[in-house]
Amino acid sequence: MAGLGYSDARRQTAAAAGEALAQGQGPAKAARAAITATDSFFDRVRVALKLDEQLANQACAAGCSWCCHQIVAITAAELDLVAEAIAAKPPKARAAIAARAREAAAKGAGLDQRQWWAARIRCPLLEDDGLCGIHESRPLPCRAHNSADAGACRRSFEGEAVRTPVLAAQQGVWAHAQTGLAEALAQAGQSAMGLNLALAVDELLKG
Repeated sequence: MAGLGYSDARRQTAAAAGEALAQGQGPAKAARAAITATDSFFDRVRVALKLDEQLANQACAAGCSWCCHQIVAITAAELDLVAEAIAAKPPKARAAIAARAREAAAKGAGLDQRQWWAARIRCPLLEDDGLCGIHESRPLPCRAHNSADAGACRRSFEGEAVRTPVLAAQQGVWAHAQTGLAEALAQAGQSAMGLNLALAVDELLKG
């Protein structure tokens, strides 16, 4: 499968994001370009590897949110995209996100990934109905995550040591795509440092 490896996903995403930045479109547009490029790339992988059956068997669905209680590492470009989505919401919804972000930051201060998960700290963008409040603008790691067994996700959330069956191709493509986005940001002289989504949203909405 020439041209369909993880390194190709990284390069194509870096090129798309880099072009947006070179055109002065800003970090949020660069993140959007990265998402569009990776969607297209993964569609090619889906066809080449005949993944339709596996994708159809994924348990992930609207309202299933066990996975939305872990540290999500994002770039500043992804945060800008998230910020745009939050800013477009009505005041009451923004205030609710800010309150959840404050709670997450207070509970999660100093915790590593394992401790954060054990503390069951809810993503501030997760609404009470179990839906992502900014689904169309969600970061790349959220697009990477998948599971073929919602029951396993629930048991993991509840503290059981269990492996969740995942589609590795989806995780790998999107993880490498985020690396490509970070490379494009660095090449443009912008910060490529990883940020904790919940803590970054708290800082964004303070005041």
